[in-house]
Amino acid sequence: MSGDARVRVVLERSGGFAGRTIRRGLDTAALPAGDADALRALVAGLPVAPSTGPEAATGPDRFTYAVEVDAGNRHDVHHFAEPVPEAAKPLIQLLSAAPLLPARR
Repeated sequence: MSGDARVRVVLERSGGFAGRTIRRGLDTAALPAGDADALRALVAGLPVAPSTGPEAATGPDRFTYAVEVDAGNRHDVHHFAEPVPEAAKPLIQLLSAAPLLPARR
C-alpha cells in the first residue's frame, strides 16, 4: 500500500451488555497527513488474508469486532473477539474513538 493511497476503514462492534451494534469509520481522505499515515500503518499491520468469519466472544458481555478495510486493490474484513490480538489492538482503539456511521440496513 503506497504512502498516499486512500484507505477507508469501518469498525462494526457488537455484543456487550446492551447487545447493540455500532459502526465507526475513518477515511484517510478526510484526515490530516500525519493521522492518515498512522491509519495506513495500522492497517498494514493486519494480515493480508482476512479472517474466515465472525468469532464468538469468550465470555458474557464481551464485544466482537469486524474491521472492513478498503484500500485500493485490497478489500477485506477481519473478525476479532475479545480479547483482541495484540497486533489489532491499536487499530481497534483508534477506530473505537472514530466518528459514528449509520447502521447497516
